[in-house]
Amino acid sequence: MKAFLFPGQGAQRIGMGAELFEAFPDLVAEADGCLGYSIRELCLNGPIERLTRTNFTQPAIYVVSALKYLEQRAARGRPDCVLGHSVGEYVALFAGGVFDFRTGLSLVQKRGELMDRAQSGGMAAVLGLEAGAIEEVIRRHNLADIYPANFNTPRQIVLSGRRDAVIAAEPLFREAGASHYVVLQVGGAFHTPLMAEAGRDFAAFVADIPFEKPQIPVICNVTARPHSADRIRERMIEQITAPVRWCDSIRYLLAKGARFEDFTEIGPEGQAVVKPMVKRIEMEAGPLDGALLAAEEAAAQPTQPLPAPPSAPSRSSGGITPANLGSRAFCDDFGVRHPCLCGAMYQGISSVDLVARAARAGILAFFGAGGLPMPEVAAAIAAIRAQIPEGAPFGVNFLAHVNRPHLEDELTDLLLAHGVCTAEASAFMEVTPALVRYRAKGLEAAAGNRIAARNRIIAKVSRPEVAAQFLAPAPERIVTKLVESGALDADEAELLRHVPMADAICVESDSGGHTDQGRPFTLIPAMLRIRDAAADRFPRFGRVHVGAGGGIGTPEAAAAVFVLGAEFIVTGSVNQCTVEARTSDVVKDLLEGMGVNDTAYAPSGEMFELGSKVQVLKKGLFFPARAEKLVALYRQFDSLDAIDAATRAQIEERYLHCRCEEVFAGLCASYPPAEIERAERMPKHKMALVFKRYFRDSSRWALAGDVEHKVDFQIHCGPALGAFNQWVADDAMASWRQRHADDIALRLLEETSALLNRRFSSLAGVL
Repeated sequence: MKAFLFPGQGAQRIGMGAELFEAFPDLVAEADGCLGYSIRELCLNGPIERLTRTNFTQPAIYVVSALKYLEQRAARGRPDCVLGHSVGEYVALFAGGVFDFRTGLSLVQKRGELMDRAQSGGMAAVLGLEAGAIEEVIRRHNLADIYPANFNTPRQIVLSGRRDAVIAAEPLFREAGASHYVVLQVGGAFHTPLMAEAGRDFAAFVADIPFEKPQIPVICNVTARPHSADRIRERMIEQITAPVRWCDSIRYLLAKGARFEDFTEIGPEGQAVVKPMVKRIEMEAGPLDGALLAAEEAAAQPTQPLPAPPSAPSRSSGGITPANLGSRAFCDDFGVRHPCLCGAMYQGISSVDLVARAARAGILAFFGAGGLPMPEVAAAIAAIRAQIPEGAPFGVNFLAHVNRPHLEDELTDLLLAHGVCTAEASAFMEVTPALVRYRAKGLEAAAGNRIAARNRIIAKVSRPEVAAQFLAPAPERIVTKLVESGALDADEAELLRHVPMADAICVESDSGGHTDQGRPFTLIPAMLRIRDAAADRFPRFGRVHVGAGGGIGTPEAAAAVFVLGAEFIVTGSVNQCTVEARTSDVVKDLLEGMGVNDTAYAPSGEMFELGSKVQVLKKGLFFPARAEKLVALYRQFDSLDAIDAATRAQIEERYLHCRCEEVFAGLCASYPPAEIERAERMPKHKMALVFKRYFRDSSRWALAGDVEHKVDFQIHCGPALGAFNQWVADDAMASWRQRHADDIALRLLEETSALLNRRFSSLAGVL
């Protein structure tokens, strides 16, 4: 592979390009006519104060690098791929045939003028800290006016923001371990949202400029992947406000087989600027994971972008992009490309096919293990792995079982045996021994006195007191009992004392299924404060991330929780109405037609004795009312025999479709003997077991699409799906047969970034 690299601002020097101006007189004259001044005079004689001004530097870098490229191409032939750092990307696009020399120069001249207007910003190069550590300093000290702007190498990152804030932050980064902190001589907060005005003005300038399909791959600063022909304009607008992902760009080419000697820096003669970064990246990080890259490309190959609703543009034109929504640190920690997860759905509704398709797109999805026998869960794990590249992200739901803790132990054994390293802990009111055992296995001491956790837990919580348990070490009483029983050894117990029980918290608001009917606007700030208060307790462990789930089915909902501080989002109900969801077509047809007011809260079939509720679809269904009727009878009477004859006959004929005695006889064959013995002793418990048969049947009928029992379908769902249906009513996704969970996630992120750009522009009084 032959790759040409083009440097950006900072490579300029007096005297650059002397030999090139003589070799290409026609292009030099064309440049002078475009710029309105002599580019030769500027580059050879300066003065340096003028040459280092952004509006002059960028055209000068472009002209010299473009002429140098033409010289090298004549001598060495066309490269296999090209990439440029910041303004250098315009030279790469010229080299790739996307536009001609003069068009590229006019773009760079306009870009330089717009960026030069921003004179209150500053930049600083930080050496010795990785991206996660830098983001942690920014978060911990609430450095709202500073952003990572250039990810040059794994341990050389340039910060950008308000100049006084950049200067004042030096002690904070040095205290965190930075070996160098060098304030750069620039006047703008380049590659940050603070350049949004420049981005909007540039968008207007490039609106009518044609771009050709690249003749060779051109690596994009924003995505660290080759430019897509239909999105070049969008990406160049985004580049003004988005960070330069140089490190990942080089790692991408290394994964494609490039070696250090395959890279050639094309720019002003003198000291190399960007090629030395290649060696540093190669030594400190190496290539991107080949399996994940293959999965990414395989997923992208057949996918065509879906049309956006007329009222909601699908492309952001300012500083917020799908690439910088949420937390990049979260994505890196969990090995995913996008901060949007697909939550689990009971009884395998979040199916093998759904999880595998999401994994191939770099999205973490959880198989819905709840309510399934362990052999079926084991088969699902094997089937998922067979469909995805090694190392692609996926997880399994870990459901709490208050009354049957042995099911938690069985699932822990299965996950450990099959090496499933990510679990979604759901419906827990407290940390349990099985969950502690899963967490403990795989803990190990790492370099720098750190502790690494192979088995990661994302805990879905809706109560601050439960979140606090997951943000604390495993309860000592549980650890002691596990050690005494031989389930853990002393080393595992000691490591448990230095890590929180969860790697991430998903704040679950009003959702489908089990719900506390919470609201994100109160829950998320409370959870963030609990997380921040616990941060100093685990100096040997990394950051615990906080995301949001429940009620997220539109860009407006996603935007709200991101603004509140969520680092990732989790979708649920919307994925139940997709091609891959493992439920019946009858259910999907019902869900496709629902609105935001078509859900109700019904008693939980597993825990109605405790007053637990689930949110379900009510439109056209009797289940919510009939479930409430059964629970009312349970509360009113002490036994089945105490219910009046007319009411009992109604229950047997319309709900159970057989006599109560027949139901109980069937339960005797499936429940443990101890449970049946308890029911014989306690008539009220017997009544509960009989009534619970209706709840199980109602779920089974829905999954199977049994139309004879359609009115009794129990379909867990939140109003987010109704809002989603309204959002996509006028495009291809109106039909569930055109919906896929990964497409929904990607579109949601894209539309959310566009929405936030519009909202923030409006708030700033720009529009």
